[in-house]
Amino acid sequence: MKPDVRSGFDRRSWPPEEAEEALRAYGVRVTQPRIAVLQALLEIGGTVDAVTLTARAQQLVSGIHEATVYRTVNTLTEVGIASHVHAGHGPSLVRLGGDRQLVAVCDSCGAIEPVPLEPVDGLVEAMRSMSGFVLQPGHFALEGTCASCAG
Repeated sequence: MKPDVRSGFDRRSWPPEEAEEALRAYGVRVTQPRIAVLQALLEIGGTVDAVTLTARAQQLVSGIHEATVYRTVNTLTEVGIASHVHAGHGPSLVRLGGDRQLVAVCDSCGAIEPVPLEPVDGLVEAMRSMSGFVLQPGHFALEGTCASCAG
């Protein structure tokens, strides 16, 4: 039995092969491109740029245009299946709803890396205890240079 969709999207409850069922559970009109985009997002599992998501969706269903992927991501975001991450001047980033992992994006090559939770949690707690300000990391990506580009 699948979880109550009102409690938020939980990727552990939806394997990629159940993308169509997930769309139906969230009240999204089912089309082959939408199934492919969600299946690709579920397979990737983390934060991804739209170009990579489009390429994977096109492997599943040929002929999907990038604009269709963007429209599908917007629809998935509206119902809570997906969310976006702001990454400065870089490409549009998307991930599954409920994923609050802070990521770092290389401003040279676009590599996306998860930021370890411990230092982020420490920063959040330090801000709260010092000023009462409650940070909500995850909606914006940190920018920098990855190890390969820093070489």
